[in-house]
Amino acid sequence: MRKDAVPNTFLVSGIWPDGELSIDAPLAAHYGRHVAQTLKRLKNERGLGQRGLAELSGVHHNTVGRVLRGEVYPDLATLARLEQALDVSLYPTGLHRRIHRPRTSGSG
Repeated sequence: MRKDAVPNTFLVSGIWPDGELSIDAPLAAHYGRHVAQTLKRLKNERGLGQRGLAELSGVHHNTVGRVLRGEVYPDLATLARLEQALDVSLYPTGLHRRIHRPRTSGSG
């Protein structure tokens, strides 16, 4: 498994962030996709470009772009700035309960 790989490397079909992730994608990749999907939707709904979102949040535009493209896992400070600027929750609370993954030997 590619545990250290960035979220978009687990895409098996479609276009990031709306495509399908591989069955072995770690939960973190699902979190990254959820954040990217939500940011993309909000950005479009509010008529913001990548730079506009960056200016609003104080997050560098390159970082915003990398999060949107699934090239990086956003850190908590980035999430906090984006959430505050957009007045929404981006962290996918409870997603771990909705992602059904086969248990592997040696797990919990």
